Amino acid sequence: MTEAALDAASDDSILIYCSPVYYLGNSLDYKRFLQERVHYDPNREKVPISSKSIVEKMEDVLKVFDPTHFHGGWGCEFDHYERHFADPDPETRRAAVAAFAILTGVWETGSATSFMPQHERKYTGGFAPHTPYFFELDGYIRAFHKDLETIREEFPVMTAYIIYALDVLDERSKIGLERKFPEMDAEMFRHFRDDVLLPHRQMKKRLPPFDELMAELGWNSSCSPW
Repeated sequence: MTEAALDAASDDSILIYCSPVYYLGNSLDYKRFLQERVHYDPNREKVPISSKSIVEKMEDVLKVFDPTHFHGGWGCEFDHYERHFADPDPETRRAAVAAFAILTGVWETGSATSFMPQHERKYTGGFAPHTPYFFELDGYIRAFHKDLETIREEFPVMTAYIIYALDVLDERSKIGLERKFPEMDAEMFRHFRDDVLLPHRQMKKRLPPFDELMAELGWNSSCSPW
Protein backbone atom coordinates (compact mmCIF):
# COMPACT_ATOMS: atom_id res chain seq x y z
CA MET A 1 0.00 0.00 0.00
CA THR A 2 2.89 2.35 0.80
CA GLU A 3 4.51 1.72 -2.57
CA ALA A 4 1.20 2.13 -4.43
CA ALA A 5 0.50 5.44 -2.67
CA LEU A 6 3.96 6.82 -3.40
CA ASP A 7 3.86 5.65 -7.01
CA ALA A 8 0.62 7.58 -7.48
CA ALA A 9 1.85 10.71 -5.69
CA SER A 10 2.62 13.84 -7.69
CA ASP A 11 2.94 16.47 -4.94
CA ASP A 12 6.59 17.51 -4.51
CA SER A 13 6.08 17.95 -0.77
CA ILE A 14 5.32 14.22 -0.60
CA LEU A 15 7.91 13.02 -3.09
CA ILE A 16 10.83 14.53 -1.19
CA TYR A 17 10.00 12.16 1.67
CA CYS A 18 9.83 9.01 -0.50
CA SER A 19 12.88 7.33 1.02
CA PRO A 20 11.88 7.61 4.70
CA VAL A 21 8.27 6.66 3.90
CA TYR A 22 9.43 3.58 1.99
CA TYR A 23 11.64 2.67 4.93
CA LEU A 24 8.86 3.11 7.49
CA GLY A 25 6.39 1.25 5.30
CA ASN A 26 8.72 -1.74 5.21
CA SER A 27 9.41 -1.55 8.94
CA LEU A 28 5.86 -1.63 10.28
CA ASP A 29 5.16 -3.73 13.34
CA TYR A 30 3.15 -6.07 11.14
CA LYS A 31 2.97 -8.91 13.68
CA ARG A 32 1.20 -6.72 16.23
CA PHE A 33 -1.03 -5.28 13.52
CA LEU A 34 -2.03 -8.73 12.28
CA GLN A 35 -2.50 -10.01 15.79
CA GLU A 36 -4.95 -7.20 16.47
CA ARG A 37 -6.69 -7.22 13.07
CA VAL A 38 -6.67 -10.77 11.76
CA HIS A 39 -5.74 -12.80 14.85
CA TYR A 40 -2.18 -13.55 13.81
CA ASP A 41 -1.12 -16.96 15.07
CA PRO A 42 2.64 -17.03 15.78
CA ASN A 43 2.55 -20.81 15.89
CA ARG A 44 1.03 -21.34 12.45
CA GLU A 45 4.46 -22.12 10.95
CA LYS A 46 4.93 -24.94 13.48
CA VAL A 47 2.10 -27.08 12.11
CA PRO A 48 3.64 -30.45 11.16
CA ILE A 49 3.82 -31.48 7.54
CA SER A 50 1.30 -34.17 6.60
CA SER A 51 2.54 -37.76 6.69
CA LYS A 52 1.00 -38.48 3.27
CA SER A 53 3.41 -39.27 0.47
CA ILE A 54 3.63 -36.79 -2.39
CA VAL A 55 1.94 -39.36 -4.64
CA GLU A 56 -1.04 -39.44 -2.25
CA LYS A 57 -1.12 -35.64 -2.09
CA MET A 58 -1.24 -35.38 -5.86
CA GLU A 59 -3.92 -38.07 -6.07
CA ASP A 60 -6.07 -35.85 -3.82
CA VAL A 61 -5.62 -32.91 -6.21
CA LEU A 62 -6.33 -34.92 -9.35
CA LYS A 63 -9.57 -36.28 -7.90
CA VAL A 64 -11.00 -32.75 -8.13
CA PHE A 65 -8.85 -31.25 -10.90
CA ASP A 66 -11.36 -31.96 -13.67
CA PRO A 67 -13.27 -30.09 -15.13
CA THR A 68 -11.97 -26.65 -14.09
CA HIS A 69 -8.29 -27.56 -14.51
CA PHE A 70 -6.00 -24.55 -14.01
CA HIS A 71 -8.98 -22.26 -13.37
CA GLY A 72 -10.09 -24.08 -10.22
CA GLY A 73 -7.70 -22.38 -7.83
CA TRP A 74 -6.24 -25.68 -6.73
CA GLY A 75 -3.47 -25.73 -4.19
CA CYS A 76 -1.23 -28.69 -3.52
CA GLU A 77 -0.82 -29.75 0.08
CA PHE A 78 2.59 -28.53 1.18
CA ASP A 79 5.64 -30.66 0.56
CA HIS A 80 9.06 -30.20 -0.97
CA TYR A 81 8.02 -31.53 -4.36
CA GLU A 82 11.07 -29.88 -5.93
CA ARG A 83 13.33 -32.29 -4.07
CA HIS A 84 11.81 -35.24 -5.93
CA PHE A 85 12.20 -34.22 -9.58
CA ALA A 86 14.95 -36.84 -9.89
CA ASP A 87 13.59 -39.34 -7.36
CA PRO A 88 14.47 -42.99 -8.14
CA ASP A 89 10.77 -43.94 -7.94
CA PRO A 90 9.00 -43.10 -11.25
CA GLU A 91 5.61 -42.39 -9.66
CA THR A 92 7.20 -40.05 -7.13
CA ARG A 93 8.94 -38.24 -10.00
CA ARG A 94 5.62 -37.94 -11.82
CA ALA A 95 3.87 -36.59 -8.74
CA ALA A 96 6.63 -34.05 -8.10
CA VAL A 97 6.60 -32.67 -11.65
CA ALA A 98 2.77 -32.77 -11.72
CA ALA A 99 2.68 -30.65 -8.57
CA PHE A 100 4.93 -28.03 -10.18
CA ALA A 101 2.83 -28.09 -13.36
CA ILE A 102 -0.34 -27.46 -11.37
CA LEU A 103 1.25 -24.82 -9.12
CA THR A 104 2.52 -22.85 -12.12
CA GLY A 105 -0.67 -23.44 -14.13
CA VAL A 106 -3.07 -22.04 -11.51
CA TRP A 107 -0.65 -19.18 -10.84
CA GLU A 108 -0.52 -18.27 -14.55
CA THR A 109 -4.33 -18.25 -14.88
CA GLY A 110 -4.63 -16.11 -11.77
CA SER A 111 -6.90 -18.55 -9.96
CA ALA A 112 -4.39 -19.06 -7.12
CA THR A 113 -1.16 -17.55 -5.83
CA SER A 114 1.11 -20.56 -5.62
CA PHE A 115 4.32 -18.66 -4.87
CA MET A 116 4.52 -15.45 -2.85
CA PRO A 117 7.61 -13.30 -2.27
CA GLN A 118 8.79 -13.53 1.31
CA HIS A 119 8.38 -9.81 1.94
CA GLU A 120 4.69 -9.98 0.95
CA ARG A 121 3.93 -12.67 3.52
CA LYS A 122 4.16 -10.18 6.36
CA TYR A 123 0.76 -8.87 5.26
CA THR A 124 -0.84 -12.34 5.40
CA GLY A 125 0.54 -13.46 8.75
CA GLY A 126 2.92 -15.92 7.13
CA PHE A 127 6.23 -14.06 7.20
CA ALA A 128 8.72 -16.70 8.24
CA PRO A 129 11.46 -16.86 5.60
CA HIS A 130 13.44 -19.52 7.46
CA THR A 131 10.60 -21.99 8.03
CA PRO A 132 9.87 -24.75 5.52
CA TYR A 133 6.10 -24.38 5.17
CA PHE A 134 5.88 -22.27 2.03
CA PHE A 135 6.55 -23.05 -1.62
CA GLU A 136 9.78 -21.20 -2.41
CA LEU A 137 10.10 -20.27 -6.09
CA ASP A 138 13.90 -20.13 -5.92
CA GLY A 139 14.15 -23.81 -4.97
CA TYR A 140 11.70 -24.93 -7.66
CA ILE A 141 13.40 -22.98 -10.45
CA ARG A 142 16.83 -24.21 -9.38
CA ALA A 143 15.77 -27.88 -9.23
CA PHE A 144 13.78 -27.69 -12.47
CA HIS A 145 16.68 -26.09 -14.34
CA LYS A 146 19.17 -28.60 -12.94
CA ASP A 147 17.12 -31.65 -13.98
CA LEU A 148 15.45 -30.10 -17.04
CA GLU A 149 16.76 -32.50 -19.67
CA THR A 150 15.74 -35.65 -17.78
CA ILE A 151 12.38 -34.12 -16.84
CA ARG A 152 11.75 -33.10 -20.45
CA GLU A 153 12.63 -36.57 -21.71
CA GLU A 154 10.27 -38.30 -19.29
CA PHE A 155 7.48 -35.70 -19.08
CA PRO A 156 7.64 -33.54 -22.24
CA VAL A 157 4.07 -32.26 -22.00
CA MET A 158 4.24 -31.16 -18.37
CA THR A 159 7.60 -29.56 -19.12
CA ALA A 160 6.09 -27.54 -21.96
CA TYR A 161 3.22 -26.28 -19.77
CA ILE A 162 5.56 -25.39 -16.89
CA ILE A 163 7.91 -23.42 -19.15
CA TYR A 164 5.01 -21.65 -20.83
CA ALA A 165 3.46 -20.63 -17.48
CA LEU A 166 6.76 -19.38 -16.06
CA ASP A 167 7.49 -17.40 -19.21
CA VAL A 168 4.07 -15.71 -19.10
CA LEU A 169 4.50 -14.92 -15.40
CA ASP A 170 7.98 -13.51 -16.00
CA GLU A 171 6.73 -11.25 -18.81
CA ARG A 172 3.62 -10.25 -16.89
CA SER A 173 5.64 -9.17 -13.86
CA LYS A 174 7.16 -6.30 -15.96
CA ILE A 175 10.22 -6.23 -13.72
CA GLY A 176 11.18 -9.90 -14.02
CA LEU A 177 10.58 -12.64 -11.48
CA GLU A 178 14.08 -12.25 -10.05
CA ARG A 179 13.14 -8.73 -8.93
CA LYS A 180 9.64 -9.63 -7.86
CA PHE A 181 11.18 -12.34 -5.68
CA PRO A 182 14.28 -10.57 -4.30
CA GLU A 183 15.16 -13.59 -2.17
CA MET A 184 15.75 -15.55 -5.38
CA ASP A 185 19.24 -15.92 -6.85
CA ALA A 186 18.98 -13.28 -9.59
CA GLU A 187 21.91 -14.55 -11.62
CA MET A 188 20.53 -18.09 -11.55
CA PHE A 189 17.16 -16.89 -12.80
CA ARG A 190 18.68 -14.77 -15.57
CA HIS A 191 20.51 -17.87 -16.81
CA PHE A 192 17.22 -19.76 -16.61
CA ARG A 193 15.48 -17.06 -18.64
CA ASP A 194 18.22 -17.04 -21.28
CA ASP A 195 18.58 -20.84 -21.48
CA VAL A 196 14.97 -21.92 -21.13
CA LEU A 197 12.30 -19.21 -21.22
CA LEU A 198 13.43 -17.04 -24.13
CA PRO A 199 14.02 -19.95 -26.56
CA HIS A 200 10.43 -21.10 -25.89
CA ARG A 201 8.69 -17.70 -25.95
CA GLN A 202 6.36 -18.74 -28.80
CA MET A 203 5.43 -21.99 -27.08
CA LYS A 204 1.78 -21.02 -26.56
CA LYS A 205 1.14 -21.46 -30.28
CA ARG A 206 2.30 -25.05 -30.15
CA LEU A 207 1.48 -26.28 -26.66
CA PRO A 208 0.55 -29.97 -26.67
CA PRO A 209 -3.20 -30.71 -26.44
CA PHE A 210 -4.61 -30.53 -22.94
CA ASP A 211 -5.74 -34.15 -22.96
CA GLU A 212 -2.09 -35.12 -23.39
CA LEU A 213 -1.26 -33.07 -20.31
CA MET A 214 -4.03 -34.80 -18.36
CA ALA A 215 -2.70 -38.19 -19.38
CA GLU A 216 0.83 -37.26 -18.33
CA LEU A 217 -0.42 -35.90 -15.01
CA GLY A 218 -1.83 -39.35 -14.41
CA TRP A 219 -5.51 -38.64 -15.00
CA ASN A 220 -7.87 -41.19 -16.59
CA SER A 221 -11.56 -41.16 -17.39
CA SER A 222 -12.46 -43.36 -14.42
CA CYS A 223 -11.21 -40.59 -12.11
CA SER A 224 -8.54 -42.87 -10.73
CA PRO A 225 -5.19 -41.11 -11.08
CA TRP A 226 -2.14 -43.28 -11.46
